[in-house]
Amino acid sequence: MGQRRETGIEERGNSIRVSFQWRGARCRETINIPPTKSNMQYAAGLRAEILRKIGLGTFDYADYFPESPKAQAGVKKIDTFADASDTWLKANSQLAKSSLTTYQKHLNKHWLPKFGKHKITEITYTELMAHLADLKVTPKTRNNIVIPMRRILDAAFLDGIIASNPAARIRNVKAQRPEPDPFTINEVNLILEHIKTTYNEQVLNYFEFGFFSGLRTSELIDLKWGDVEETLVVVRSAKVEGESKTTKTNQVRFVELNARAKAALARQKAHTKLKSVYVFLNPITETTWNDQRSQSKVYWTPTLKQLKLHHRNPYQMRHTFATLMLMAGANPMWVARQLGHANMKITLEVYSKWIDLADKSRELDKVNNALFAPNLPQEKASTAES
Repeated sequence: MGQRRETGIEERGNSIRVSFQWRGARCRETINIPPTKSNMQYAAGLRAEILRKIGLGTFDYADYFPESPKAQAGVKKIDTFADASDTWLKANSQLAKSSLTTYQKHLNKHWLPKFGKHKITEITYTELMAHLADLKVTPKTRNNIVIPMRRILDAAFLDGIIASNPAARIRNVKAQRPEPDPFTINEVNLILEHIKTTYNEQVLNYFEFGFFSGLRTSELIDLKWGDVEETLVVVRSAKVEGESKTTKTNQVRFVELNARAKAALARQKAHTKLKSVYVFLNPITETTWNDQRSQSKVYWTPTLKQLKLHHRNPYQMRHTFATLMLMAGANPMWVARQLGHANMKITLEVYSKWIDLADKSRELDKVNNALFAPNLPQEKASTAES
């Protein structure tokens, strides 16, 4: 067996093998010259030249190894950002469907029209920042738009196509978390009463359980009867763009059921328990929901419009659950567990206003109870003294 004398250079019988990383793959090529000391030095110099050209993005496999199958296979050369984008998307086809769809959307809308024909080696940080400055989008959307560009250029850097990744220097801008816009309990009851008298009972069950369980809408449509117990449900997954995936925090959680959530599930059993593994189905097609858009368009939005309530997305059911529980005096730690927050800090940050209101309300109740009690402690004391 040959003995390795220098990184990337190896004796192979009466020849020398050179190895290097190119476009994400380990390449090994044999040079048919004896492994003498001078020839080993020559091979080391050749390898250094190859690595330099890979770094500059000018390496052509056929120039160095014309007889190699890799050169004869005509490996697609990545010249433009469009080439790099296409290669990266194919190499990452195992990503969640929802993620790939989002990346493709941002590339088609924001990056490919501007940079698709640019040589990938000529894209600069200044160009990228100038383009981002022209976009009229929210900070959160801007951060999401940068993700595929940053990852594509990072892959090109790791493959040795570019010397550095100009997008790596683009910092995310601070995105303000949108404040919850929950419904009051009176509004919840109005919404559910309208749904009850207007639509199929399964629609009522879906929305009532949504309001009183705290599940994300993506978790609602992926809930299975096998995860429903008498006093709780086990939340294991969520469905996004028709694809079942782990929950947002990648953790299974146990959600305790209050009376109204239990009632919704009890009614729903008669509709789907013997038909499907899923708790909630489209009542018209009797098939699973792929996302929450259909429910919003067909049932949610018309209901809010009919009741003259300002429009909010169905995710506000989750916020409504949290705020109703907190205002009722539930321990914030318990609420955090119900919601499946990664840590207590998230709960305190998102719902601080309602936690403060609940605390103030309880303290004021104590004061009022003391002031209007039938026999105040002071009165008892003065009576005893006299």
